[in-house]
Amino acid sequence: MNIIISINFSYLFFNFFLLLNYINCLNILQIVPGFTNSHVLFNYRLAEELTKLGHSVVLWTQMEMNMVFTGDFKLPDGVNEIRESIQFKDKLKVEGLKVFQEMIFQSGTPYELWWTGREFKEMRLEACEQMLGEGRAKLLSSVKYQKFDLAIGHFHDFCPVAMARSVGVSRIIWITHGPSLYDFTSLSLGLQTFPSFVPHPLSFNSDRMNFLQRLINVIWHYSGIEFVNLPNVLLHEENSLYKKFFPKSKNLWSVGQQVSVLLLNGERFLDFPRPLPTFILNLGSLASKQQKLNKLILDPEIEYIYSKKESKGVVIFSMGTVSNTTNMPLRMTKSFLNAFGRIPEYDFLWKTEQTEIEGIGGLRMYIYVDGLIKKN
Repeated sequence: MNIIISINFSYLFFNFFLLLNYINCLNILQIVPGFTNSHVLFNYRLAEELTKLGHSVVLWTQMEMNMVFTGDFKLPDGVNEIRESIQFKDKLKVEGLKVFQEMIFQSGTPYELWWTGREFKEMRLEACEQMLGEGRAKLLSSVKYQKFDLAIGHFHDFCPVAMARSVGVSRIIWITHGPSLYDFTSLSLGLQTFPSFVPHPLSFNSDRMNFLQRLINVIWHYSGIEFVNLPNVLLHEENSLYKKFFPKSKNLWSVGQQVSVLLLNGERFLDFPRPLPTFILNLGSLASKQQKLNKLILDPEIEYIYSKKESKGVVIFSMGTVSNTTNMPLRMTKSFLNAFGRIPEYDFLWKTEQTEIEGIGGLRMYIYVDGLIKKN
């Protein structure tokens, strides 16, 4: 059964882009959440692939929390972008990156999770209101604006659906920047959710839970902690916000049910503890460029690490642009080092913001800090 499902995903993924290839130049509006580098970079790759197929792509990007370092990558050739800088009134929200990075390595009490969720919910609402107001006006007045045939938007909440409809786009595709599938999206796409045995997206449980784990999972699903169920608690307020701008429009639930395709940023071989229908397509290998190793040009320091004959290989370890490892507790750093030390026949390249990491005996590790590689 699993093999048949995998084949269907591959078949539909192929036909989806084959269909786009044969349609004569769609005008596509791609709604981009400028939360982190990974969000923007993934959308850039998708826009690049669509442009190669002959389509016209305009990125409508909301920049917020100072989490995106735009100098790290450039806009793909042939792609236009309209950015709206979100202005938060609260200083805490303006410094969202710093606050988030300080919290990311902490366990967090239930109160802290509730408080963080409240802050994030308000940020989402403020950002959505600005995108429907000033952001929409900027897009409509831009020389890059055109009549769009299709909108592709993230599904963290319903705001991208509202944004697409606000500029007259009725055909919408949802896209994720990770493999998770939120409950509100499942319901909008006609999928049933079963919290008694389907683990919450933020849970570490599998679908093999005991009775107590199932009970906790149900409470987790229906809890009022915004950080845990942020999309669900946002929907009512986003719908009210949308109706304030467009009082004669349908509610966002009705609009969301018209979304017919969801693109997951995951591999089709990942195991999901819920049935996934064939209109959910995987983009995990999007824009993966197959290059022969002898054609790659590496920095001398990296080339030296890869050319060591006594090593069985190189393990590259990075926690992304959001996780500032200067906030990582010492015990967590040591736990990673101890894990790496169990396979001493490999070299490790750790991209980190920590300038000094005290290694352990027998561990061949290099740290990548501020563009420089140091042997540890």
